[in-house]
Amino acid sequence: MGLAISYTLALADASPEEARRRIVALHQGATRLNLPELGPLIELQGEGICRTDADDPLFCVKQGAMSVEDYDAFFRNRKAIPNCRQLVAFTVFPGEGCHHCSFGLAIHAEGSQQWQWHDFCKTQYASSPENGGLAHFIRCHQQVLALLDLCEELGLLASADDPSGYRDHHDLDQLVSCVSDANVFTAAAIGGLKDALETRGYSAEAPILKRADFEHLEAQGRLQTSPPASAN
Repeated sequence: MGLAISYTLALADASPEEARRRIVALHQGATRLNLPELGPLIELQGEGICRTDADDPLFCVKQGAMSVEDYDAFFRNRKAIPNCRQLVAFTVFPGEGCHHCSFGLAIHAEGSQQWQWHDFCKTQYASSPENGGLAHFIRCHQQVLALLDLCEELGLLASADDPSGYRDHHDLDQLVSCVSDANVFTAAAIGGLKDALETRGYSAEAPILKRADFEHLEAQGRLQTSPPASAN
């Protein structure tokens, strides 16, 4: 739940040298975006390179190496990304309240020259006052989209989904309205779940609960009859 930018990168019929050249160029472009955190280039090759768990320091990179088809298998056993044989990638942290995300290319079959990558970055919680508020959220959201623009320039971007629509319309008022609606809906949904759990002796944890204005947002959300398009 929450406003997140998702994307798929791909490079067809390319040698490992060409894949590496494109990701190196992307990493160099990312250095010009003044990101709070830009990880080093990571290169892995060989059988079982993406065997992982949540404590793996390279978990974020390896997760991006999953093909879309591998997601279900991974989240069932939490141990391996079965078909990854080679990858070159780096991680990015757009700012407080965001998820770390990764950009790279990976091969998923022996002898293949079809490279791909799939990841997402949730930016919604960058809008919390505790993380910097709306101005901070806008900067974080724009930085992720700037990285996608670089991917497109390098011929790597296969698809991108920005539920706010900002990547298409570049209207800041619409972007702010979208994240505000998402916060209201999320507060109402999580608030309802929290109440239900507490009646059974359980507790709930979610970033939206840490907002000082959570109860105000929840009250607004309870008047909302349907979720905004961005809160899928």
